Amino acid sequence: MEGTIYYRPLGDSLTLGTGAFFHRGFIHSYSNAITNVLKQPVRTEVFARRGMMSCELKYMLHDPAIHKRLAPANIITITIGSNDLLEAHDHFLNTFNPVIFERAEETFYKNLIEIIWTLHFIKYYHPSPYFIRIIGLYNPFPHLPYSAFWINRFNAILQSMESPLVRYVDVLTPFSIRGRRVLSFGGVHPNRKGYQLIAKKINETGYEPLSYLQL
Repeated sequence: MEGTIYYRPLGDSLTLGTGAFFHRGFIHSYSNAITNVLKQPVRTEVFARRGMMSCELKYMLHDPAIHKRLAPANIITITIGSNDLLEAHDHFLNTFNPVIFERAEETFYKNLIEIIWTLHFIKYYHPSPYFIRIIGLYNPFPHLPYSAFWINRFNAILQSMESPLVRYVDVLTPFSIRGRRVLSFGGVHPNRKGYQLIAKKINETGYEPLSYLQL
């Protein structure tokens, strides 16, 4: 549809808005920001599942039907990595072997490279302007002495994917400042304020190349 922004959010429970009771997470707030900035209507189709890990997102992107639905995307956001880290933590509690985290980190890096490459591949054959925003991890478990170290390591991987079309969105810093005020009652997922904060931080990364090209 001419004059429409196609927004395709990918990822885990954060993309679904889990924890923001009666609120649609960051997608609704960010979609409103897109419309306000670009003065275009937004059509959104979500590709997310609660508990999704990077390997599952990687394999989902292998599906030709998914390729077709992602092809017109102008804006792609990704929330991934927290479940990779949580699974590594669960295994660590059984063995107390730090190598588990190292292996999870290596696997996450490889999966993320393939995810980003696949998205660029899809867009190569549908050359409309687009950009990708990778949302970083925050720390819902600051009481765990090793949590900050590994969240920073995973965020470093997410940030390493930056390019002219890919930007990393830091949410660790603002979430750490606000603490439990931006988390749901369960203390793991964001609440309404938390999701609004995520949308605000994505919006602050800008809209190039969409700002300069007529869609």
